[in-house]
Amino acid sequence: MTKTLLKSVSFVTLSLALPFYASAGAWTAKQGDTYLKGAVNYFETSNRFGPENGFENFQNTNFNVYLEYGIKDNLTFFTTGSLTDLENRSDGVETSGSGVGDIDLGLRYRLIDGPVIVSVQGLFKAPYLYSDDAELPLGNGQEDFEGKLLFGKSFGDLGYGGLEVGYRVRTSDPVDEFRFLVEYGIDVNERTYLRTKLDGIHAAGSSNVDFGLDTPVSVETALNPQLPLEFDLGRVEYTAGYKISDTIAAEITGTTAVYGDNTLKGTNIQVALVSSF
Repeated sequence: MTKTLLKSVSFVTLSLALPFYASAGAWTAKQGDTYLKGAVNYFETSNRFGPENGFENFQNTNFNVYLEYGIKDNLTFFTTGSLTDLENRSDGVETSGSGVGDIDLGLRYRLIDGPVIVSVQGLFKAPYLYSDDAELPLGNGQEDFEGKLLFGKSFGDLGYGGLEVGYRVRTSDPVDEFRFLVEYGIDVNERTYLRTKLDGIHAAGSSNVDFGLDTPVSVETALNPQLPLEFDLGRVEYTAGYKISDTIAAEITGTTAVYGDNTLKGTNIQVALVSSF
């Protein structure tokens, strides 16, 4: 089967000439414009950052849809969700789960439209379409609230760069998170473009949940090891895209976990079709 280290994937329109460029960037879509991305993700690993705690293997295969719409030139609505199939093996016990996972809903507002684009973004994670009591839950069943400050800069023929910094409030037991992202993208020619980014998540504290003396520290590993109560994770993403037409492009992306603590270690492979209209 397959898997995804994806939390939600965010893509925005950089300009009319480069509609498939940016990933989670500061740019907002023009009023009435739509960006749509459908992606198949595959992730499988037998490795973890930190103690194994009985973990053996995890697979996540999902189909993810990301949509954004320009409400105004400086205000963009976006949402993303996945149809997911999971398999996990820990201490010789195999569990599985499938269905629709968390849904992200957000707004991005452009504050400054200058040489450096500056935007603010708010996101709400809705965990209402699955059961968090399943043998292998698709999410932790908790609402998340995230705020970000985003910066973007076009370098003309030399591409563009972006920086994001944010904080995510995770309700109930999961620990809040600091989040950051640095990215760079460039057109190789009229049809081909490349994009890379470093995406980081760092726990803002320690979980206060007491699992008991006879319970492994990472007891949630026996459920969904992608969803620990607290973890650190840094991923590097490489994307190559080809513009089939002025409004449709195909992309292939590899996302590798390069550092972390109490989370899975591996590479996610994604094949996507994107459209801007």
